[in-house]
Amino acid sequence: MKHLLTADWTDLVVANFETEKKFLEQFLPYKTELNEWSDKYLMSLVGFMFSKPALFGISSPIYRKFEEINLRFYVRYKEQQQWKKGVVFIKEIAPSPVIGFMASWLYHENFISLPMKHKISISDNKKNIKYSWRIKKNWNYLKLQTSLYPSAVPVNSLESFIANHYWGYTKKSDNKTLQFEIKHQPWNIYPAISFEMNLDAEKIYGEKFSDCFSQKPLSVFLMDGSRTKVSSTALL
Repeated sequence: MKHLLTADWTDLVVANFETEKKFLEQFLPYKTELNEWSDKYLMSLVGFMFSKPALFGISSPIYRKFEEINLRFYVRYKEQQQWKKGVVFIKEIAPSPVIGFMASWLYHENFISLPMKHKISISDNKKNIKYSWRIKKNWNYLKLQTSLYPSAVPVNSLESFIANHYWGYTKKSDNKTLQFEIKHQPWNIYPAISFEMNLDAEKIYGEKFSDCFSQKPLSVFLMDGSRTKVSSTALL
């Protein structure tokens, strides 16, 4: 598949929540099935920096660096006896409607625009990251502190499961699914030392998401990120 978009995806704060299989099935794209970890079905709330974007190798003259928040879950698709592990984005947040329009046009994703800001700093051999987005008058945020040193990640760990999904799937209709490939080098994992979250789940995602986000995350960690290539979409 040809690469359509390249950009740096960096400082990915990943908060993982367990949910019910039946709950996720309503968002499941045609021809895909849910991919569980240790009999658990997961959604991840991910905040990261998106920078230096280029379309077909041509650098974008605007929006060279911005925050993004996405809510996603994990699926797989079988093609020629091979499983392709991928993600489905339920909703994504960016600081400009132009960004959302481009993502909707290119990948048919569900974007909303909200005021956003971030703060990334290093002190006392720890990294501190905070992503914030405002809904109404309330600032939501993900706030994470990690070590400066990555940890070894066992093959069957939750961290490895989350990191090793290299396809995206979008539900275009009840019988049409778009597939795109996501390519990047393996990312380093940094476990959380401390984590805080403030999230108006009902206002952003709807009342049905309140129960999921009322619990503590199953795990939280940082992925360092890298230059990432995303293909154009193909219809399954």
